[in-house]
Amino acid sequence: MIIIDAMMVCLDLSDIDEKLVAFTRSICQRLPVKKVYFVHNIKTSELSEDFRETFGDIDLSKEVEANISDIVAEHFAGGCDHEVLVSEEPNTEVMMADLVKRYDVKLTLLGKRMSNKSTGSLGTKLLRILPCSILVFPETASFNIERVLTPIDFSDASVHALRLSKSLADELRLSLEIMHVYKLPTQYFPLISEEKAIKKAEEVVNGKFKELQKRHTEVAGVPYTLVRAAGKSTAERISLQLRKGKHDLLVLGLKGNNPIPSLSLGSVPTKIYNMDIDTPLWLVYSEEVIK
Repeated sequence: MIIIDAMMVCLDLSDIDEKLVAFTRSICQRLPVKKVYFVHNIKTSELSEDFRETFGDIDLSKEVEANISDIVAEHFAGGCDHEVLVSEEPNTEVMMADLVKRYDVKLTLLGKRMSNKSTGSLGTKLLRILPCSILVFPETASFNIERVLTPIDFSDASVHALRLSKSLADELRLSLEIMHVYKLPTQYFPLISEEKAIKKAEEVVNGKFKELQKRHTEVAGVPYTLVRAAGKSTAERISLQLRKGKHDLLVLGLKGNNPIPSLSLGSVPTKIYNMDIDTPLWLVYSEEVIK
């Protein structure tokens, strides 16, 4: 069973906040979440002089907290135990990372607007620095989740994501599909037959799937799809498979084994995050990686 002791929801006072709060309620109604923290940071250094002259010594934190509380009261009815946290720190991502550690947050919900509305720079920073799993909710995404896609590369991180996806699918009665993107050494064509290369590559991958099913019998019955990269990146193929299969949730495992934080996220999750997709993206760290 998936149990979320503490969940953090990052709000930015934009029109996506209401959707995030409502989606959080949907999560709490379907999964055991013990407590939710609705969080916003006021970067006072970015307030203009005009603002200061107009509003003077107004207690901005109190006003923001009241605004968020109103949204929560309207869209979180029937949710779980929760708290609104508003701070005034110069660095938002560091502040939120501290909250994750302080409250032992297991999952952070992060909204994402389309690229023509936002650069997504803060979101990218949060993905790289927060020591917990992250659920990215695009502004165009649906609350209704029935079909889950989990790409794997047979690493420990992707297997962890797969096992979590299977638990989620069993608990919520969702449809789960596994996919693997493989590439061929095209520099050897036409020295070897492309048809034979494809056949051999798929034989190797099918062998890996059989070994995986032996080690983790709970995923033995989950259907999987082999997709050839064929000139496209892994992220592009995953995006195409999302649309083709009409999936409602994408789950990716994060390795996090690089000591340099800016390099630990991985190229595939970074590229997918930067795409304009309509599907919620669950980026999963294992407890071992977080420790």
